[in-house]
Amino acid sequence: MFDLTTHLGVPFSWTGHQEDPLYPLIDGAFDHHVARSLDELRPFLEDPDARGSQYVYHVYEGVHLKSEESRFRSLGIGVDLTIMWPGSLSAEWVKTAGHFHSAADSEELRAELVEVVQGQALFLLQSGARDRIDDLVLISAGPGDWVFVPPGYGHVSLNAGEDVLALACAHAADIYLEYEEMARHRGAGLWIGPEGMRANPSYLRVPPLKRLTARELIPHPGKDPLYQMAGRGGAPLDFLRDPRQPPPWR
Repeated sequence: MFDLTTHLGVPFSWTGHQEDPLYPLIDGAFDHHVARSLDELRPFLEDPDARGSQYVYHVYEGVHLKSEESRFRSLGIGVDLTIMWPGSLSAEWVKTAGHFHSAADSEELRAELVEVVQGQALFLLQSGARDRIDDLVLISAGPGDWVFVPPGYGHVSLNAGEDVLALACAHAADIYLEYEEMARHRGAGLWIGPEGMRANPSYLRVPPLKRLTARELIPHPGKDPLYQMAGRGGAPLDFLRDPRQPPPWR
């Protein structure tokens, strides 16, 4: 059990149930709960017959304080919470399906900012087109680290630790998640698990991997939880709504 209220900024109780591990308390709320099952994840796995728990991870979309709901929605920023169980799916670490970001009503690309609330994470980012990956980056991150996913990059989150992984993800409210490209290739350019990494042969080109830590990208993450920073609005998160705006740490 871990303290989500302090480290997220929204009060949730940890139930630990496979079907629904979080319960909002008092002023806490969320818009929608997605329980991603193993069967739904199979098109994204190296081994489509992998065995594991019925549910691999959960996404609580639009987490917020009820008392701040109207003001928070007016800012055009959404914050989701992803909970990932530890373990592996055959030779891969437990992972998300993987997706690319765009605006819901246009092809304008969108960025995302992720905070590791609990656990040890790997983030595999890639860019490119037509079955060819131009840039492939693996970022390791721990509690308190922030990871920036630039516009035009698809990404997969992996739980590389022994504990539950909790991620807070801030993005423009009008974001659209495109899963088809990752599903067509059974995942990203690399399959990663306890025994190492393997290039995904369904891509025509997989470039050499760049390995970074989150602190090399964002040396000084915000002192407050990402949810609180998003709720204040203002210039620091303009880059999530407008891809022409640079993030403040660059």
